[in-house]
Amino acid sequence: MKIFTSHKRSRVTRKSPHRPAHHVVTQFFSLKYHRGRLLRLLIGLVGAIAIVTSLQSWVHPFTYRIGDRCPDGVVARMTFQVTNSFETARLAKERERLVPLIFRNNPEPLKMAPQQLKAALGAVAEADTLADLNPEVRQAFGLVQAPPAAEAPAVPGQTDPAATDQSQDVRFRFEQLKQAITPLDAQQFDTHIASIIDEFTRFLRPIIKTGILDPRDLERRELSLDSTLAIVDADVDLPRPNPLENTEVWNPATITDVSLSDLLNDAGLLSQLWSDYARLEPIRRSLERWMRNTVRPTLEYDQAMTQTARRWAGQQVEPVYDLINEGDELVPPGELIDQSRLNILRAEYDAFLAIFPIEARLGRLAIVFLMVSVLLLISSWYWKRFEPVVVNSWARLSVYLAVIAIASFVGLLSSFDPVRGEIAVVVATTMVISIAYNQRLAIVTAFLLSLLITMATRINVSQFTVMLAAATAAVICLQRVQSRSTIIIAGFVSGVTTLIVSWGMTVLIYPSASPYVWFDLVQLQLCLKYAGWCVLAGFILAGSLPFIESTFGVVTGISLLEMSDPSHPLLQELVRKAPGTYNHSMALATIAEAAAKTIGADGLLVRVGAYFHDVGKIPKAEYFIENRAAGAVNRHDTLAPAMSTLIIIGHVKDGVDLAEEYHLPQVLIDFIEQHHGTTLVEYFYHAANMKADADPERKLDVEEAAFRYPGPKPQTREAGILMLADQVESASRTLSEPTPARIRTLVHQLTMKRLLDGQFDECSLKLSEIHQIEESLIKSLISMHHGRIVYPESPKEQKPA
Repeated sequence: MKIFTSHKRSRVTRKSPHRPAHHVVTQFFSLKYHRGRLLRLLIGLVGAIAIVTSLQSWVHPFTYRIGDRCPDGVVARMTFQVTNSFETARLAKERERLVPLIFRNNPEPLKMAPQQLKAALGAVAEADTLADLNPEVRQAFGLVQAPPAAEAPAVPGQTDPAATDQSQDVRFRFEQLKQAITPLDAQQFDTHIASIIDEFTRFLRPIIKTGILDPRDLERRELSLDSTLAIVDADVDLPRPNPLENTEVWNPATITDVSLSDLLNDAGLLSQLWSDYARLEPIRRSLERWMRNTVRPTLEYDQAMTQTARRWAGQQVEPVYDLINEGDELVPPGELIDQSRLNILRAEYDAFLAIFPIEARLGRLAIVFLMVSVLLLISSWYWKRFEPVVVNSWARLSVYLAVIAIASFVGLLSSFDPVRGEIAVVVATTMVISIAYNQRLAIVTAFLLSLLITMATRINVSQFTVMLAAATAAVICLQRVQSRSTIIIAGFVSGVTTLIVSWGMTVLIYPSASPYVWFDLVQLQLCLKYAGWCVLAGFILAGSLPFIESTFGVVTGISLLEMSDPSHPLLQELVRKAPGTYNHSMALATIAEAAAKTIGADGLLVRVGAYFHDVGKIPKAEYFIENRAAGAVNRHDTLAPAMSTLIIIGHVKDGVDLAEEYHLPQVLIDFIEQHHGTTLVEYFYHAANMKADADPERKLDVEEAAFRYPGPKPQTREAGILMLADQVESASRTLSEPTPARIRTLVHQLTMKRLLDGQFDECSLKLSEIHQIEESLIKSLISMHHGRIVYPESPKEQKPA
C-alpha cells in the first residue's frame, strides 16, 4: 500500500479576481496559513524529539572501540572496579565441577530380576547333572571352567591337574547350589523357590531406588570414587534453568552406592543384608555371581540436564573484581585497544554513568536537543528552497523525519563491537532517499545522518568522514536505477571508497615514522569490515527494492521495464480493442523517448508513459478516428459538438480509472491526466462556433472553457515532452505530403501554440530545452516519414499457346 499520493492541481480551472495588496497581508495571518505552518512546525518538533530519543542523548556515548589507537594513552579518571574475567571464570568452573552428574533411573531391569532368577533356579533344580544344565544358566551362575592360561600350552596325552581341580570345583558348586534350593520334600519344590524369590525381591529394594551404574560410565565420564551423582526417575520432568532446584525429585548418591561391584563386596550395602535373609545366605556366592552376570545397569547419563545445571551454577558465581585507582594507566601511549583493554574502559564508563547525576543528564539532553533543532532548522531552509515536495506535504515530511530517527537509532545500536555496522545504515538510508526522491536530497541526508550518528557514538571526525564519503559515493551511482545491478554496483563503489578513505584517515590521524603503518593488519581488517558492510547494504537494498517503491510511491527503471512488456494485460486490451491507438502509442514512445534523452530527462519513463497515456480510449475506441475502419460511419456526425467533446475529453478520466483498476503506479497515472493539459479541443470548438453562427437566433457565444481538457497541466519535464510529442505525432499523420519543410513548420507551430497557451508554465522545462525537444521531434518525424523508392512491377510471363 502506498503511503503517498501524487501532489496534483485541481482539474477545474478557475479564474481568481484581482485582490488588493492588503489581501496578501491578510492571507499571511489567515487561519489556513497558520494551520499549515503550525502543523509543519509540530511535525518538526516531534521529529526532533524522536531523533534526540533515538540517539539516547541523555547518556554520554562510549567512544572506544577495538582497534582504536591511542597516541597519548588512556589513564583512569576515577577509582573503579573491573571484573577479573580469568578468576571469575575459574571460580565458575569450580562451581560447575561441584554440580553432581544427573542420571536417569529406569528400575525395570531390577524389577524383572526376581522372575529371571526364578527361572534360572528352576532350571538348576530340574537338572540331574551339570551337563544337563542350560549353558546360559551355567554362565549366569559361573558354573563354567575358566579358559586355560596362555603361558601353559596343553601337552598331548597329559592331563592338566589344575583343569581337573577346576572341573571338580564347578561340579561341587553345582551340587551345593542344587542341594540348597531343593527341599527334602519334593512336593514343596515350588514353594521353596518362591520363598527364595520373595526374599530376593525384598533384598533388591534398597538398590531399586538408586539404581545400578554401567561400569563403562566410570571411564566415559571420568568419575572418581568421591564423585557425586543425582539420581532422577526417568519419567520426572526437571525444572529450568536449575534442574536440581527441587531436592525432592532427585536422590544424591556416590559411586559406591550405584556400582554393583561395590555393593556386593564385603564392605558394600548388599553384603550387610545377606544375614537378614535365611534362605539367601546359603546360596550367597552363587547369587552374587548371577547378579554380576545378569543384572543390567539401570542408570543413563542425562548430559543435557547436567550441562544446564552446571551452567546455572556457574552463573551464580559472584564476579571477582580488581581495583583500578585514579591515574592508573589503562592503555599505554601508541597502543591499540584490544578486548581486554576495552573491558576495562567499559567498566570505567559504567562506573562513570553510575555517578552521573540526573541534572547532568537533563543538561546534556537539552544541549543535544538544541543542536538537533539547529540542524533541522538549517535543513528546513534547504527543504523549503529545493525540496518543496517534501516540506509541503505533512505525510512526506513525517516519514522523512521518521526515517532519520529510525536510522539514527539502528546506527547507534549497530556501532558497537563486534558489529561496527553504522556505516551500512547510513549508506542504505541515503540510497533509499536517492531512489525515492533525488540525489541532492540524499547527499544532504547523508551529511545530516552521519553527523547525528557520529555525535551519538564516536564523536570522531574520521568516522564522520568515512560515513559521508561512503554514502556520497553510493548516491552518485544512482542517477538512474534501470536494474538491480545498478544498486549492487553502487554498493561496490561505496565499499571501495570506504576502504580507501578509512585506511587513509587512519594513516593521517595516527602518524608514524614506521612504514609498516601502511600494513597494519588490525586496521586493514576494520577497513575491510566497513567496505563489506557497504557491499552488503547494496545487496540488501536491491532485494528490498519492491518494498521501497511501494512504501514511498516511486517507480524505478526496473518496474518501468517490467511494465513496458507488450504482454502487459492493459496493453493487450489496448491492442485488441483500439489497434490504431496502440500503433500511435508505440510511435509516440519512440520519438518522445529520443526527445527526453536530448535534454537529459528520463527517457524510459517517457516511453512507458507513452504506452499507457491513451488507454482511456479502450471503452469508446470507435469514437476516435485512428480506430475507425476505412469506410466506416463517423459516429460524431450524429452528435452535437459539445457531446462529442465530452466523449473525447472523457478518455482522460476513463484512462485514470483503468490505470487504477490495473494498479498502475501514480507516476503513469499522472501521464494519463496531464498529457493533454488544459488544451482546447479545437475541431469541435470550431464546429460549435460554426453551428452557432448558422443559427439566426444565436443568443450566447460558445464558451471556450467547456471545450478544454480538465488538466492539470504538465507538472514534470517528462509530462511536458509527452504532451508536445503526442500533439505533433498525431498532427503529422494529417500531412498529405510530409516533406521535411512541412514537418518542421508543423512542429514549430504546434510548439509555439502550446507555449503561448501556457501549457508548460507548471513544469520545469526551459525555453532552450523546448527548442531542443522541437529539433529532436523534427528529426524523428522526418525519419519516420522519409520517402521510399517505388519498385517497378515485374513483367507478366507469356504463357505458351
